[in-house]
Parts: sequence; C-alpha cells; structure tokens
Amino acid sequence: MSSLTREQEAVVNHPIGQHAKILAVAGSGKTSTLVYRIKNLVLEKHVNPNCIQVLMFNTLARKQFNERMLEASIPPTLQPKVDTFHSYAYGFVQYLIASGQFPSNWEFWTDDQEEKARFNLHKAIASLEKKRIIPADSVDEDEAYQAIQLWKGSLIPPPSAGYKDNRFMQPIYEVYEKKRMDAHALTYDDFIPIVVNYLERSQELLQKYAGNLQHLIVDEYQDVNYGQQRLIELLAGKTADVMVVGDDDQTIYEWRGARPNYIIREFESVFNNKPFVEYTLPHSFRFGAVIAQCAHNSIFFNTNRVQKNLISHNIKKQANIFLFEQSIEPDANKELTNQVITLVKNKGVSPSSIIVLCRMFAQLNGIESEFMTRKIPYRVVGQKPFFERREIKVLLDYARLATAYYSPITEKTKTQFLNVANTPNRMLARRDLEQLMNAGLNQNNSLAAMLDRFVNDLSSPLNEKQRERVLELMSALEKANKKVSHASTVTADVILSELAVAIEYSAHFDNYYGKGEISFDRKESILNFIDYAKETGLFIAAFLAHVEKLDTTRGAPEDQQIVMTTIFRTKGLEYEYVVIPNCNEGYMPCLYATGNRVFDKTGKIQEPAPSASIENERRLFYVAITRAKEAVYIGAGITRKDSPLQKSSRFIDEIQCEPTIKVMTALQQTASGNQAAQSDLLSQITRFGGMKGLMKNLLAHYLVALGDQSLIGKVASVISSSKEIPFSYRFAYASPTGNNSVKSLSNLHTAWDDIGE
Repeated sequence: MSSLTREQEAVVNHPIGQHAKILAVAGSGKTSTLVYRIKNLVLEKHVNPNCIQVLMFNTLARKQFNERMLEASIPPTLQPKVDTFHSYAYGFVQYLIASGQFPSNWEFWTDDQEEKARFNLHKAIASLEKKRIIPADSVDEDEAYQAIQLWKGSLIPPPSAGYKDNRFMQPIYEVYEKKRMDAHALTYDDFIPIVVNYLERSQELLQKYAGNLQHLIVDEYQDVNYGQQRLIELLAGKTADVMVVGDDDQTIYEWRGARPNYIIREFESVFNNKPFVEYTLPHSFRFGAVIAQCAHNSIFFNTNRVQKNLISHNIKKQANIFLFEQSIEPDANKELTNQVITLVKNKGVSPSSIIVLCRMFAQLNGIESEFMTRKIPYRVVGQKPFFERREIKVLLDYARLATAYYSPITEKTKTQFLNVANTPNRMLARRDLEQLMNAGLNQNNSLAAMLDRFVNDLSSPLNEKQRERVLELMSALEKANKKVSHASTVTADVILSELAVAIEYSAHFDNYYGKGEISFDRKESILNFIDYAKETGLFIAAFLAHVEKLDTTRGAPEDQQIVMTTIFRTKGLEYEYVVIPNCNEGYMPCLYATGNRVFDKTGKIQEPAPSASIENERRLFYVAITRAKEAVYIGAGITRKDSPLQKSSRFIDEIQCEPTIKVMTALQQTASGNQAAQSDLLSQITRFGGMKGLMKNLLAHYLVALGDQSLIGKVASVISSSKEIPFSYRFAYASPTGNNSVKSLSNLHTAWDDIGE
C-alpha cells in the first residue's frame, strides 16, 4: 500500500454499499489498484471471495491479474473468480448443458474450430448467390463475418438486423444463422446472447448467478458493447456493489460495438440504486512529463469526455516526442528508419522494444519499403506485408498475365487468370473459366487465343455484358504486353499504373467495399506499391522476380524483428519506443472511417449514439503515443501530388510539441537540482505562459510535487500576467511543410550488422 498514490488508496478503501466508477489514465496502475481493492475486501473487510466476480476483456489481462493477486500475497483460497466476458459466458453455457437446460449434442465452433464458422458463412453466401438473391462476388466475407459478430454483440437477431449501405448483409445473417442452428453449433459470439436470454427468462438462474453476488468489478469498462452491458446489469441486480474501471479517452473499439457514453454518463444513471463515487487515477507510471503533457494537449480537444488530467508520476523521467515533417513522404520514412537503426545499433535497444504503429495498414507501406531497402528485419502483425496483400497480388498477376499473354498457357497462367478474372467483378462463372483454361492447357494455346475464342465462339456462354467486360480485359492485357515488349524503356511502375487504370481498379474498391475506410486503404495500398516499384527503377520482369524474393524477416529470430501493427492491437500494452509513420490527414485522422454499420431496425435495442468520427480518431492517436515509455517518433510528409494526404495531421499541431518540450525539459532540470535551470524555466513560462492548458497542469500538479513554494509563487505571478495565447492550426495546412530540416545520421547503410545476409 505504501507504493500507491493517494488516489489509488482512495479506490482501495472505497466504502462497501456504494457503486464506483474509476477513470484511469494510460499507465496509471489500475491493475495494482484493483488487486489491492480485492485484498482489502477479502482480508480486511472479510468479504467471502465467492461473492466477488471480476470481469476482464482478454485472456492475457486475466492471467496477469491472477499473477498479481499472488504477488500481493492474497492466498489462493481467498482469491475471487476472475473471468473474461467470454469465459464467464462459456462456463454458464456449460452449466446449462450439464443441468439439462441446453442440448448436449451441440458443438462449439471456437478456437481451432472457428474455421467451421467461416466455412458456414461461405456456404451461406454461396447459397444466396446461387439463388441470385445477391450478386456473385458482391460481398466481402470478412465484412459479413464482422457484421454478424456486431449484431450478436448488440443482441440483434436476424429479423431485426439492419446494415447501412448494404442490403445484402441481412439475408446473409439470416441464412448463416439457419445453417448454424441446423449444424447444432455455437460460436463465442453466441455465448453472451444465450446467457442474457436465460438470465432474463429464469429467476432461478438469476438467483444462482447473481443472488449472492456482493461485488462486481469490471475492467476496461470503456470497451463494453450492448450485450456485455446488459450482462453486467443482470449480474449486478439490486444487491451487488458495482465497480468499473476504464478510460473514456481510450475508447477505440466503437467499430465493434463499444460506446464511451457507458462510462462517460450512463453508468450512474443505470446503477442508481446505491450511492455512487467517481474516482480518477491521473498519474501515469509509464512515461515522463513530455509525453504525458503532449497526450493531454491532444485529447483535450475532444468534447465528449470526462475532463481529467494526465500527469507523469515521475517528473524526472526522461521521455520525449520527436517530429520529422518532410516535404516528401520517403524522406520522413528515411529519417524514422535512421532513428530505429540508431536505437538498435548505437544504443543497444532490443528490436522487440520498438513498435511501429498505424491507423490503417496502407500507412505502413512507405516505411516497410525503407526497412527492406535498409535490410531491417520486421514483421507485420494482423496483416500480410504490403507486397503480399490480396489487392497487390491481383495487380501483380495482371502484370504476369500481360507478360505471358501470347505464350502457351501453363498451370501458373491458369492460377493467375482464375485469381484476377473476377477482380473487378465481371460476373464470369468460375466453371466456364476453368474449362477455358483447361482447354488452353490441353491445346497448348495462349491466353490471348483462348480469350479471343471465349468472346467470339458462337457456343460461348457469355452474355453481351460479360462479353464487353472480357473485351476490356483483353484490351488491358494487350496494351500492357506492348509496354512489356519495350522493357528496356518502360519501368515496372508505368506498367502497373496503366494496368490499374485500365481495369478501373480504384472504382472496383469503391463498388465492392463502398466509399469508406476499407476502400481507401486498398486504393492507398495500390498507389504506395506503385511508388515502391518506381523507387526500385526495375523493369517489369526484374521487378516481378524481385518481389518473389522479398522476405521481411531476413531469417532473423523474432526478438530481432521490429513489429508493425495497428493501434487497435496494442491498447493495454506498452513499449520502450513507438514509431508512427505517415501521420498525415487522411491516415490520422482517417477521413474515410466507416465505423459500425449495424443497427436494430425495430428500435428495441437502444444503444448510446457513437462518437463524432474525429473524436474517435483523436482517441486512436492518444492511445498510440501513450504506448511509449521512452520516446515517440512521428513522421509526416507529402506522399503524392494526386493524393488527398497533402498535409501533416492536425494532431501534430494539437500536441503543441515545441512549447511542451521546452517547458517540461526546464522543469525536469529544475527537479534534478540544477539551479540555473530555474531561470530557464521562468524564461520558458514567460514565453508560453499564455498557453493556459499547459500552465494549469504545471502549476497545479508538477510544481506542487516539487514542493518549492517560492518557485510556485514566481510561476503563478508570471502566468497571471501573461496574455492568453489562443490555439490555432497552421495556416500552411493546405500546402506541404517542406522547410523542416532533420540532421542526417551517417554510416547507417545496413541494419543489425547485416543480419540475415
């Protein structure tokens, strides 16, 4: 207890008989706080651990929580039950089966059996396509699978299911559910709806699971969806003290059903049968004052939030934010890469301590290219490397087909053609395409000859519209083949770019995914890949061979690889160093975010309204920079003249990096006993005293922690006489920011001493 802050101790000693909401900033030690709360309940208040239920969001958090209880000397016999929402619901379903209240012959499509659920969805879509209820190849299976998960998370059955901008999703859900029920199968997404349904209908079950519950503790409350919220309400009933902990500023999963309003304002109105206390844990143990204040500066711009401060617990801790804004995007990526190499080779930092974070995967393409050029081992988590993504492989297959257009068809040609024939969707039957390719193989004919026969043969199965589309395909391949024949003068990027235009690849993504985030991500991926091809300077044959040999890991072990992934995958985690490439408008914030499209057509399910898109995007940026313990490196630059990403992110302005670094650095030097630093601190405050948000935290928290009353008086006097400096975005927002120079680092031509060569 001696290591806890005053705010943490208040939570630990929260009175019995009252509800509690704890707002815990990033790195605030909420796990320790909850563990000591439980220790207080079972050892000092003598609460029966069987009357306490802890709910968490993932298995790793649950495992760590159980370990921390042992470290806190809570005897195993006095430890309460700690579950994830899914494990709790799974145990409930197992009880239903064991007690004969649910059939025992149902199978679980979970863990390694989840592919069965995916195959069930595939069959549902195929059956609807066969009946011509939905057009062939008109639905993305991943999008449909996510929609079904969201509907179930919101307790919306198929008859009530609505989906914005795609009328085909609801019939897919309906057929999917029928096939699942016919197969007597359950997925993880079915467990909570089953539990809620049984608890609502059975007073006996409600008494068994909630009747003796005295304390319900919920972690990461900002991430709950409607189904989880309903489960919490049922378990709490009229008896349990409910304690929830979370941070509305870290609500980044709205696209999968989470709503910040549950923690911002609805908790106290829903759980209104007892007195309620709100606590705040404002001190972060993770990073120093610069990162803390910059993150606070940014999130302060959100209006739908609980106003709270983010303060570094250790004033002296050195942690910084480095900005690299360049006139062109490759230069920013080069500088970020230089910084990574310096950390590993010159400062001895483990590559596993560095994370590269993005809002969407297309944001990584430029720095991936730079990493490969500099021989830095890396891996992308949650997506394939940019050159292996589906949209890239299709474009490459078009190029391969163009190269071999007049050559005899091979098995490779057949595979490549079947991969691209309906991308964009030409409504061509796969059976007909396979027959065409097999005939070409047997007759040793070229793709050009077989396609000509396909459109001109009287027995061809094509209708007029299909025939037009095949002719367009032939024209694109013929033109590309002519370019290939001039291989000594036409580089790969020209051929790839013209192919993308000829097949109307950009329009295909808009038609297939709608004009939103997914489509934007795919289109940016294509443009970035063409840029990469241009950088290599290779002609098409050499470039295709080059791509075949690409290996991001370079044979290095995992602990020698840099991880790249999305911000969504790292909440709750921390790293020594965070790198954010391409921090431009369009990527961060994503100007094409589509969010959660599911809804209840009947209006029976009343979920809180989602946040404004820009506020959700700002929370993502906030989460990204608060993953770092030592430093954040942010790059931004103009990508292409034809790109909408023409300026640095507004979030770079909002963190107010320069004044924050100057003031906080002077503060840290003062805290270290440097007498000369105090005059520098006063000088910086004189300069930036009109920045009221920065000055408020400085005066109310950091200087108070120093305990120098004389200094507090001097600073207060300077601030009070300072004219307020209103915040404004840079006027140059609409044009490149090209005057920022960054010192180049020398002797960095390879990484990790050419590991993997």
